Amino acid sequence: MKLGDNLSNSFDYAKKLLSDGGRLIILIVLDLIPIVNWIVVGYAARVLRESPGTEAPPKLERYGEMFVDGAKVFFASLVYMLVPTILIVAGGLSFVASFFSLQGQAIEPGVMFGGTGLVLVLVGLVLAIIFLILLGVGMAHMIKTGKFGKVFAFGEIFSIIGGIGWGRYLGWIVIVIIISAIIGGLAGFIPYVGWLISAIISPILSVFIFRSMGILYNDGAPPELRTKAAAVGGLVCASCGTPLQPHHKFCPNCGAAAPAPPPPPPPTTAAGTKFCMSCGAKIPANASFCGSCGAKQT
Repeated sequence: MKLGDNLSNSFDYAKKLLSDGGRLIILIVLDLIPIVNWIVVGYAARVLRESPGTEAPPKLERYGEMFVDGAKVFFASLVYMLVPTILIVAGGLSFVASFFSLQGQAIEPGVMFGGTGLVLVLVGLVLAIIFLILLGVGMAHMIKTGKFGKVFAFGEIFSIIGGIGWGRYLGWIVIVIIISAIIGGLAGFIPYVGWLISAIISPILSVFIFRSMGILYNDGAPPELRTKAAAVGGLVCASCGTPLQPHHKFCPNCGAAAPAPPPPPPPTTAAGTKFCMSCGAKIPANASFCGSCGAKQT
């Protein structure tokens, strides 16, 4: 699926949360409670697991399962960011040590600590960016397979990103970051009610991102892990499973010829009715004359 179609589909999908106010309110309340908000992350993980096989957000049920899924996402992210965080903190401490060394006129140790700190911070930042790039697909791979260790299966992760296309995947990351920054930034600038708007938007934004990631993952996943896309109008591409509109002659994703749409059902009449032999109007089955044109029915 093209990136624009992916984002459009995910936006329409996330909007459907607004149609069920009760479900959205529960997600908002849960999202405000530390640790309990793992349930909201687990709900988003369920969205990813089902995508693109459904066209509506799942029901709120099996809360324990969602909590466990949310915990897996949290700890996977924590492990990914552990080494970069340690390097960045160590670099920061080296800068502090260099400052005190220079204040004490210890020039050589100050320069050494400062240079070491700079290197550690730069290495930490580079690793953080690389790991964040891998984390998106790694997390999706973990959720789709149901195995925590798959988040660290780097060979499989690189293969899936290659199937998606590095350019498309990096473009998706940039777009998602921009959307999140704009929405979060606008809410933050609104006085008094900004926190409330952020609380409402947060679950919807999570569903949007996880839905979009689920579709993206599906494009690059091995065949045995792909989820069949939900059909639109009953038509899907026989080659890649992309939903097709009735007017499509070729698949917009892979270019394969679209299957012929099913023929319309033959006209039927309701029980106890028939059509006028002259004008075609629907009349009672036992009528001898048409009530519309007066023609005799013999």
